[in-house]
Amino acid sequence: MVSLNINELNQIESGASKKKIYRFKNESKKKILVDFSYNFSDYLSFINVHKYLSNINISIPKIFETSDIEKLILMEDFGNDRYDKIINNYDVKQLLVNAIDSLLVIQNFDKPLKTDGFKQYNYSTFKEEIIEFVDSYLPILKTSSDQIEEFLQIWKSEFEKFNFNWNSFVHKDFELSNLMYLPHKENHLKCGILDFQNAFIGFSGWDLFSLLENPRVDFDEKYNKDLIEYFYNNSNQRISYKDFLKQYFFLNTARQTRILGRWANLDEKNNNNYYKLNFHAVTIKRLKNSLFNLQNTQLNNLYKIILKNEKF
Repeated sequence: MVSLNINELNQIESGASKKKIYRFKNESKKKILVDFSYNFSDYLSFINVHKYLSNINISIPKIFETSDIEKLILMEDFGNDRYDKIINNYDVKQLLVNAIDSLLVIQNFDKPLKTDGFKQYNYSTFKEEIIEFVDSYLPILKTSSDQIEEFLQIWKSEFEKFNFNWNSFVHKDFELSNLMYLPHKENHLKCGILDFQNAFIGFSGWDLFSLLENPRVDFDEKYNKDLIEYFYNNSNQRISYKDFLKQYFFLNTARQTRILGRWANLDEKNNNNYYKLNFHAVTIKRLKNSLFNLQNTQLNNLYKIILKNEKF
């Protein structure tokens, strides 16, 4: 990689991510430097997924240079208009439609294969999501070992009831903080997509609920029902709308559960209550809404017991 002077760079916010991001002080360069030194696997995965997505008509940042030794990527700078920062100041529906149209372009492209380097989502990866809640959140509630065992068993049993046939590209973290508004572009290309190194093969609606059921930002949800239908009707689904919604709310319930564990984990590491104070209430709201729409008696009863202080 071309030699860089650290004095040319300013470190910028990267949220809860472990990677470090630097922007050139000379803004005319319109480049950022992303440091993946924390994890070589994520560095390689970002490059691999970028290669796949580069064949699709969506907005992802150009890669200018990479360094395997330093685990650095020099890429295009999409600016400051991050969705989570601007969504309540713009036309919410149009921003979401641009993002969903980008998802549809991806969904209607050739399906990814394991030979492309993408892992298949299955119960093992599903359990990894749930375990973060078990390990980081339930100890705060002083949940008994019997209740934890019941919690895991019910989730496993409910997961196995579904006849999943997943073969879609999933970004995994297609949420507001990883999307950029690019006003100089047209239609869906106005939505810039970042942070796709964790992509896998899974449920086609995963990225949709990551977008619409954001655990950090409380924005107007009045369009959600129409937008879910819009996505379903335009994404070549092979299952009924009823089954699509079941999978959507089931997996979103699991995701919101994991995120409660993530907030607790981050607060413990940072020795403060930042995530609890800023995002806990929104996440609980998303979780309650998802459980209500799922209409699963077993899970409803389980959460009423475990999260009784949240008035489920």
